[in-house]
Amino acid sequence: KPATKVDMDALKEDVLNYPDSYQYERASRLKVSRGCIHGALKRLKVTYKKNFKAPKGRLRKASYFLP
Repeated sequence: KPATKVDMDALKEDVLNYPDSYQYERASRLKVSRGCIHGALKRLKVTYKKNFKAPKGRLRKASYFLP
């Protein structure tokens, strides 16, 4: 199903600008629901990897676009 409420280009830009944001933070910036963000991130194939070299409290820093 294609995205109807969220602008995928704006979401991609948001992921690049704020890689460590939570889904509810992205949802408030883009004015959509958290579930909408969840589905759109799956469509973009965005995954989060733990960064073991980062200090405590900043473990989830890197976001990746899968091919």
